[in-house]
Amino acid sequence: MRLAGRIVAAVGAVIALVGTFLPWLVSGTVERTSFELLDIVERLGFSPDGLVGVALTIWPLAPLGLVLCVVAQWPWRGWQGRWASWGAVAVAGLVGCYVGATAVAVLGAPEVGLFRLRSGPWVTLVGAVTMLLGAALDAVGVRRSVRRGRPTDPDRSAPA
Repeated sequence: MRLAGRIVAAVGAVIALVGTFLPWLVSGTVERTSFELLDIVERLGFSPDGLVGVALTIWPLAPLGLVLCVVAQWPWRGWQGRWASWGAVAVAGLVGCYVGATAVAVLGAPEVGLFRLRSGPWVTLVGAVTMLLGAALDAVGVRRSVRRGRPTDPDRSAPA
């Protein structure tokens, strides 16, 4: 179950990453990605203060977070213990929530006649939900192995 969860989370991160570079909005004949949308929001002065302002400010780091999620899901030799497993779950959960919430915010924005939604936020949201499902599967697998008293590191369970 843990391997399946990690694979699902990594696939979701890749889908979300692709979604961030797809067109999110179209105005006239110009399609804009999430990063171009962020630039417009800041240039027009719509960037709010507080938590939403911070979320917009760090959006250019979203691809880095998604790549970090994929790397965290990889079962690195020597990093297969309980803490590494919970770390992979945490990275997928946090990045998935952030990217998904951003996509939901764009999808829930009021319709303006100048802009039309494109596929980018939908693809990003599907990727984020997939990441969260993978993280949940991985968390269930880690919890089961800890409850059963099994070591999560295969090196520790090998006979001496």
